[in-house]
Order: sequence, then C-alpha cells, then structure tokens
Amino acid sequence: QRKFRFHVGEMKLNVCLVAAVILFHATHAALFRQTSYTYDRHDGELRFIAKFGIQEYTQVELHGTFNNRTATNESVTFAFVPYETWSELNRLLVPSNNCSSMANLTSMIAHHWSVPGSVSDTISDNTETEYWFLVFLGYVYVDARSPWQKASGTQFDYEITLTNVPSDVFTQQFSYDMKGVAIVTMVATFTYLVLLAFQVAFSTYACVCLKTRLHLLVKLFASLLLLELVGHGFQLAHMGVYTQDGVGLAPLGHVGAGLVILCNCFLVLLFLLISRGWQLTKAVLHYKIVTFVLWALYVVFSAIFFAWMVMYQEVYIACVDSPYQSWAAWLYQAYRILLLPYCLYELWHSYRQENDPLVQNVYRLFAMSFVVWFGYLPITVGVLHAVNLLEWTRVILSASLFFDLAANFVLVILFCPLWSDYYFQFNNHLNIIDSHTTRYTLLSLTEKSVAL
Repeated sequence: QRKFRFHVGEMKLNVCLVAAVILFHATHAALFRQTSYTYDRHDGELRFIAKFGIQEYTQVELHGTFNNRTATNESVTFAFVPYETWSELNRLLVPSNNCSSMANLTSMIAHHWSVPGSVSDTISDNTETEYWFLVFLGYVYVDARSPWQKASGTQFDYEITLTNVPSDVFTQQFSYDMKGVAIVTMVATFTYLVLLAFQVAFSTYACVCLKTRLHLLVKLFASLLLLELVGHGFQLAHMGVYTQDGVGLAPLGHVGAGLVILCNCFLVLLFLLISRGWQLTKAVLHYKIVTFVLWALYVVFSAIFFAWMVMYQEVYIACVDSPYQSWAAWLYQAYRILLLPYCLYELWHSYRQENDPLVQNVYRLFAMSFVVWFGYLPITVGVLHAVNLLEWTRVILSASLFFDLAANFVLVILFCPLWSDYYFQFNNHLNIIDSHTTRYTLLSLTEKSVAL
C-alpha cells in the first residue's frame, strides 16, 4: 500500500481535487496484485482471470510474478490469448477432458508460459481491435512431439502487471474500451461543480440580497445538481486510484454510478411534475397516482439496469458484449422512449392552458430539454451498432456527459432564483407578494372569527 502526500501551499484539497492530483501524478499501473491460485486435477481445465481490450497494431507489456506456496515443483500454463483462441478454448476444453484438444490449439496460443516463475513479454501481434484474455490452463507444455500434458496440481501467489506502450497517465493501464474514461469523468465532475456553484451563488444572492424565498422546485433541482456532483466525484476518485494501482475503488465507483442513476430518477420526477404544469399553470397536481406510478416504473427499470451493469462488471467479466445490449438495457431505453411522448403531450396540454407568454416560453425550453434528455441514449446506442464493441463505453459515456450537461445547462437557467419566481408562482413578483399577504390576512381573520 502506498501513501500519498500532497503539498499545495496551505490550501485544503477536497475529495475531487485529491482525485485529480492522483490522476496527474500516478505513474505505475498494475492489473492484479497478490492474488492466489490453486489447481488440482479436479479443477476445470480453463480458468479465466481477466480480459483486456487492445487496439490494433499497438503494444502491450505484460509482467507477472508467480511464487509457489508448496514444496512441489508442479506447474500449470499461464496464457494471454485473443478472443478467437479464447472461444476455441471454451469450445474444446470446457466440455472435454483430453490433451488432444490442446494439441489442436498449439499454433493459436502464441503467448504462454509455465508457472510458477516470472513472466515478461511484449504483445504486438494483434491485427484487430478486440479483447484479449488472461487465463490459466490445467496443462503443461512439454515439446513439439507431445506438446501438452495434464497438470497434477499446484498452489501459488501471483501478481500481474499489464500496461499499454506507449502511454500516458490516463491510458497507461486502461483497457482500450476504457481509454479516455478518466478524462471524461474529470470533465463531468468539474462541469457539475461549476453548475452547482452558479446555482448556489444565485440562490444565496436571491435569499440574502433580494430577500426572496427559494421555491420548492428550485431547491429540488439544486439538490439534484449536488447529488450528481457527488456521484461523479466518487467515480473520479475510483478512476484516480485506478490509474495508480490498476484496481481502483470499485465499490466507491459503483456507489457513484448509483447516485448518478438516482439523480436521473428524481430528474424524471421533476420532468413529470413540470409537464403536468404543477407550480407553473396549476397549483394542484391532478391524477397524482398516474404521475407517481409512471415515475415508480422508471425507478424500477433504472434499478434493474444498474444491477445488471454491476453484475456485468463483477460477475460476467468474461462477457465481451456491452451491457447496453442486454435485455435490461433495452427495457430501460424503451421506457425512456415511451415517457418522452407522454411528457411532451402533457407539456403541450399545459401550454395550451397557459396565457402568460413568459410561461409559454418556459414550456418551450422545457420541451427542448425533454427531447434531448430522453432521446439521446436510445439514439446513441442505435448508432453504435455500426462500430466496434470496444468503442461503446467511451462513446456512450461521452454522449451521456454532453447531452446531460446540455439539458442541465438549460435547467440551470430556468431554475435560476433571480427570475424563476416570476413563473413558478403563476403571476409576476408583485402579485406573489400580494397573494401571500392576502392568504395570511385571511388566515388571521379566520382565527379571530373562531376565537370570537
């Protein structure tokens, strides 16, 4: 375990800045550390370790140390193979139990070593962008005439380092499908920090200088920005540690992703309330059950999709398909598509009931935000079917960041406390004060009447 010390004058760095410093100063990358492996004859002949995306005609350096934990000299084979060989190994070894199957794959397994021992190699024979797989094989290579023999059993500890060459701190040990994710996460965190700072500054000015009470929807939106910032900050911390040790803080990253999805759920609730004209054209929300049932379904589909994403990263690690190709992702995207026309219809209905031109313009801006936010993900996933699967994560994350920020930028303008009170209270500012005064006067008169 390494300890980091940062000297930046007398400034106190928050969590986001600490993660950013880690990103810039990290130089070492390791994929696995101090992991144990035990093999005997009853174990399977093929043991998966991890997959790593490699871009065509690029180099990857592999270093491994395997220390025997027993007095025996038995060994197994450690191999780094492309996807085609991995598929053949699964087809031939998993259902069978004979060395003749391995003999057919000798020419395909170019990078293999007998371990325990030390391994150091440079992989540069990849001719296409694809996943490569780190595996243990329950065989030992003998010679060309009788290449493979079944291993009897062994126990050892291993540490493997897998890095890109050449590379910088942001790409050194990231799989090709994850290259650029650290930069995108950093940009997202910084941008949401700026948006939240503007919202807080405007709210403080409105409360302190203008003596204005913040509307409930304004408070809700500010809370969503804060939640989004915290979620991206957790993911940035995970990425920052990942650039240092190749492992990262996976639980913290999952919590960050969950907070972002939770923020999206409450943002959908906000969209549903506004599309019904609540606090804009109507003081009372009608058909509450319908609104909250639609929102509850979105929460359920989001939770299912998030659970599938975590399972894809922690359980189905050997799967080469994108989680956005799963049934959970299609269900989540389909419901987003169905919600868009509903919200637009309700928004149009509220627009027709409104006579104030200012509020009508607000409805138009909300309609633009609805179309962008609900529509970008299904469209992006549809377009990505024409490109390599290893491009999906980076492109989807970048598109999500861009369109989320575009929609939130519009919402920051609409929910600015300096002018949002003019349309969130149905009339102009003077009438708001008069309406509050009238209401409190009526309450006071009612209390006096009851007392008499």
